[in-house]
Amino acid sequence: MPTDAAIPTPTATTPRSRRNDWRMLLFVFTLAGVVESQAFGHLNAFRPLYLQQLGVAASQIPTWTGILAATGFVIGLPLLPFWGVWADRYSRKLIIVRSAYIEGILFTVAAFAPNVWVLAGAQLLGGFVFGNTGVMLAMLADAAPRKRLGLAVGIASAGFPIGSSVGPYLGGLVAQTLGIRALLFGDALLSALMGVILTLAVHQEARRLVGDLRVLALLRASLGDIVSSPIVVRLFALYFLAMMSTSIIQPFIPILLQQLYRGPKGQLPGMIGATLTAAGIAMAITTPLWGRLGDGIGRWRVLPLCLLAMALGLAAEGLSSTLGMLQGSIFAVGLFQGAIGATVVALLAILTPESRRASILNYSLLPAQCSFFLGPITGAGLAVVSLRAPFLGAAALEVAACALAVLLA
Repeated sequence: MPTDAAIPTPTATTPRSRRNDWRMLLFVFTLAGVVESQAFGHLNAFRPLYLQQLGVAASQIPTWTGILAATGFVIGLPLLPFWGVWADRYSRKLIIVRSAYIEGILFTVAAFAPNVWVLAGAQLLGGFVFGNTGVMLAMLADAAPRKRLGLAVGIASAGFPIGSSVGPYLGGLVAQTLGIRALLFGDALLSALMGVILTLAVHQEARRLVGDLRVLALLRASLGDIVSSPIVVRLFALYFLAMMSTSIIQPFIPILLQQLYRGPKGQLPGMIGATLTAAGIAMAITTPLWGRLGDGIGRWRVLPLCLLAMALGLAAEGLSSTLGMLQGSIFAVGLFQGAIGATVVALLAILTPESRRASILNYSLLPAQCSFFLGPITGAGLAVVSLRAPFLGAAALEVAACALAVLLA
């Protein structure tokens, strides 16, 4: 538990500190995004099928799907503000590598879960995983040349859609042949290996720390950096609306795909995986391109365009009457989805002073993390009315985000 006890001030420099090459950081952070996103992507894509194997009644699967998608944030949200502070106070490297090792434990427990309650316990561990991405982006922003910042953030952000693109298809093949448990245990091994790679490749840099400050004092100072800037607050609100919309529908896409699927039952995991892979490939390819386009024509032009396109795509998903229509809509959303986070983070990095940039970027994913908790719960409530209701509600939120982006431009 975090306390307000005074912390001894570490020395400003250490003899073992080494300067990180920003290209090495970009490579390992992108790889970490691939491993993490494909692992959690497997869990999200095949959770409804896994719940069937664990004996959950068909009528309860949508509800459990939404609850489990949000479970990790019960612990994750209260701790989330502290990871950035602890990273700045002690070690960014330690905060980054801890996520990978905990993921290894999480997916091991999930792989051997005998019932839904143990699976829920495994996902509760996810609360100790969060907070690494913002710290990685802050570390990368400090190391990267300013003229390459937008591209670097775009490439690093693409690690998550790359994992989302490769993961579901390969995961579907593994699930069809070896089973979902084997798939999750493989994710556990890869996560632990990623922890070793990060431990060896990332160097803890010497940083000048402000005197004898307390953890909560640092936390208040960091939050003060956010609320004192109106443009940062508005960007956080925009990012929350955009991510809330996708978080509402994400757990229910596999269920809607299953409802519209008419093929052999044994090929269902492969179909779900192939569909999500296609969307992930679209997202992986276009995310750095949107970042590059934003560097050229302006991010305030790119952002409303992508938000409006996503609103139309989400509405089309909810109104799809055939499997092909749904798959096409999911792919179309993937073309624009990666632009949102990369563009918002790049704007935050550019619009904030260098003295406050790391502090703000440490919290850059806070709106998304809040939406990851509230979205699935909201979606589960809407799904009681109709499985398509979450999709239409998500489209409305995306329209609101687009309107806010136009007002800010």
